[in-house]
Amino acid sequence: MKLKTFTASAVIALATGLPAAAQDYTMILAHTLSDTTHPLYQAFERIAEEIETNSDGRIDVQHQPGGALGGDRELMESMLLGDIQFVPTSTSGAVQFVPEFAAFEIPYAFPTDTTKLKAILNDSDFTAALEEKLAEQGMVFGKFYNGGFRQLTTSGTAVHTPADISENNLRIRVPENPYSVATWEAIGAAPTPIAFPELYGALQQNVVDGQENPFGHILSQRFYEVQDYLTTTNHILLANVNLINKEWYDSLPEDLREVVDQALEDAEDFQWQLQDEMLGEQRAAIEEDMEIIDLTDEELHQFRDATAPIEQKVRDEIGDEMVDVLKSSIEAGES
Repeated sequence: MKLKTFTASAVIALATGLPAAAQDYTMILAHTLSDTTHPLYQAFERIAEEIETNSDGRIDVQHQPGGALGGDRELMESMLLGDIQFVPTSTSGAVQFVPEFAAFEIPYAFPTDTTKLKAILNDSDFTAALEEKLAEQGMVFGKFYNGGFRQLTTSGTAVHTPADISENNLRIRVPENPYSVATWEAIGAAPTPIAFPELYGALQQNVVDGQENPFGHILSQRFYEVQDYLTTTNHILLANVNLINKEWYDSLPEDLREVVDQALEDAEDFQWQLQDEMLGEQRAAIEEDMEIIDLTDEELHQFRDATAPIEQKVRDEIGDEMVDVLKSSIEAGES
């Protein structure tokens, strides 16, 4: 969504000499995605357009994509300070600010079935517990969107088992959080935290040998240009969480809060459906440039076994409550 230089009311004011109607509120929506075809990006544009339209322009939404205002850490800091009002981000990128998001760092915790996954994230006891924790920290929860499951990509080395990683001393880029580091250490890699906007250059310059992201991010960031293999590990869900500065949200009159809430809800259904529809297309597009390695059950179990201790690490750091409510919500969704 492009920033407007003149609104319709401003044009009228210039023509008539009347003062232009100012926007009552400004909402900066900032994130790191740059591919306009990505389901998440399309959802963010839809949110921006719907809020402006349904607020009759009283909320001026300034959409800042592509890491223009910084990486995950900088965006979260700015949102908490109130300089940015709305940050949609991965839970991995926000875990240092919201410790409870560490529950998403437990490998192989979530079901891949979309209907079950959506209910667990947006309509469960786990959802309610997270919403309460976020409010305590000055944030409004604006739904989880589905970024897909992380897959491993590598350059030069085809990976079928953790041994392929450890024996080749592969340096794997990870998000800037300690759980990702621990996960890849357990697998046998040399994990290297790098900010997402800097990742392509790091792969191109061989600073790291590989990285882990869903199909959509691999395409949108053109990682296929600098990577040879994709291994379908499906180890971590990239849950995209919409976070809004609570002080700004609470300052809105009730009718405008309803506009924001409705836009987020409408975009939720749109994004989840689009993500499902595009998954097969994304894989096919990647396969044109990379070799895709689908793990056998035995190979997948090796990754599961290697990463099993991470759950205890998460419990040690954030306590049992959030992990237990997540597991009970998953069990309820599976029944």
